[in-house]
Order: sequence, then C-alpha cells, then structure tokens
Amino acid sequence: MTNDPQTRIQPRQAPVDAQQQYAVPPQQQAPAVASPTGANVDPDARVVEHTTVGSPALRIFQILTGAAGAALFVLGLVAIFRVDFGAGMFETSGAVADFGFSPALAIAAILLGGATMVAALAAQDRGAAAFVGLLTVAVGVAALILEGEIPESVGVDRRSALLFVVLGAVIFVLSLIPWWSGRRRTTAVRTAR
Repeated sequence: MTNDPQTRIQPRQAPVDAQQQYAVPPQQQAPAVASPTGANVDPDARVVEHTTVGSPALRIFQILTGAAGAALFVLGLVAIFRVDFGAGMFETSGAVADFGFSPALAIAAILLGGATMVAALAAQDRGAAAFVGLLTVAVGVAALILEGEIPESVGVDRRSALLFVVLGAVIFVLSLIPWWSGRRRTTAVRTAR
C-alpha cells in the first residue's frame, strides 16, 4: 500500500436522496438567558437602548428642595446654641432671624432639614423628600395646635410654626415635580432568523 493521496481509501457514505440533500439542518434551540430584570430573553435578540431626555432645567427643583432643607437645617443649628434647655423642651427660649425656637423645635428643624437635604441631594429620592416635607408641615401644624390649646405650658412662637408649615409645603410641592434629566430604557428585540 502506498501513501499516495489518490489511492487512499475513502469511507463509504450512505446514499442521500434529493430531499435530504437540500434540507436545512434543524437549528438547535438555544437556552433562554435571564436579563438583569429577571425576564427570559432570547439569546438571538438584539438589545436596543432608548434614551429619553428631559430638560436639565428640571434639576433646579431638586436644588430648590435641597436649599429649603438647608435653610431649615441652618436655622435649627443656630437655634440649638441659643435656646435654654433648662427652661423646658417646649418653651420658646431662643430666637434666630426673629423666629422664636424652643429646644424641641430646634431639634426638629435640624432633623427635618438634614433629612430633606439627604433625600433631595444625596439620595435624589423625590418620594422621601415629599414625605419629609409632609412631616415638616405636620410639625408646624402640631406646634400651632399646641400653641392654641395649651398656652400656659407650651410657649410656641407662631411665626416659627408657620415657617415649618411653609417650608414643608414648599419641599412637598417641589418634590412632586420630576427632577430627572435623562432616563434609559432597554428593550430586547427578536431578530429575524
């Protein structure tokens, strides 16, 4: 036997009819792939990203919400050093910018102002900012109610209580306006086979 390529023995192939010869081989079904959202996506699908762009000017409402929280935080921070904790927690004993503060109101201003800044600027969470705005309104309304109902044991400054109501309402309304400047939506589109 020689090593000549022409004389090599070729394996015998089974006869093929015409229909089998031109048939398209069956495609194997590829397993579905899970997308980041957890849905099954066809691996042959094409991913399309759509970007919806809103006005960057809408970010001003986020900044104004943070500024309202910062104003409340600074007023509370200054007031905490001016109030007399020995006079009672609800007794107005210090003033900042002609607004009378009790120790309880100064602490509430620091906490609510700080929470508003975190929600608006750090977390960029409109829902949390709206909730803190409503809490601020509630603190102001509660102070107004206490001032009218129990005047001898609670010394609430009406102007400070109104400041809480107004700033809380501003924070709430500003948090209802969308702050986004762009959103991305990803879609899987099945390709033709």
